Amino acid sequence: MKKLLITILTAFALSLQVGCASESGYSVTKVAPAAKKASNDGSSSYKSALKAAKKEIKKAKKAGMLWKTIGGKKGLLAKAKKLEKKGNTVGAIKLINIAKAHAILGQKQAVDQANAGPKF
Repeated sequence: MKKLLITILTAFALSLQVGCASESGYSVTKVAPAAKKASNDGSSSYKSALKAAKKEIKKAKKAGMLWKTIGGKKGLLAKAKKLEKKGNTVGAIKLINIAKAHAILGQKQAVDQANAGPKF
């Protein structure tokens, strides 16, 4: 009986996760293809990607849902800056695009959870 219950609960939990993931419509990989163009453009595309990411980060901060993965000494932007200094512009742009995606997801989270709280 326990095995049946665990199996049913696991199946329910997995179906719930798949349903939530498909509803959001947001994915980190949707932003990353811009990094492929970076090999031709060099630092100008790095600067434009950084500018776009900072714009989204500012919006996320204003919404009150800035994710911790973006900033700080170990955040994505700091790692991207180090990669760019080492000459790995493509890798830096990939990290910047991930940070931008996290900022966009933070904005969406702020909207989705604006009225979060217990419902009695």
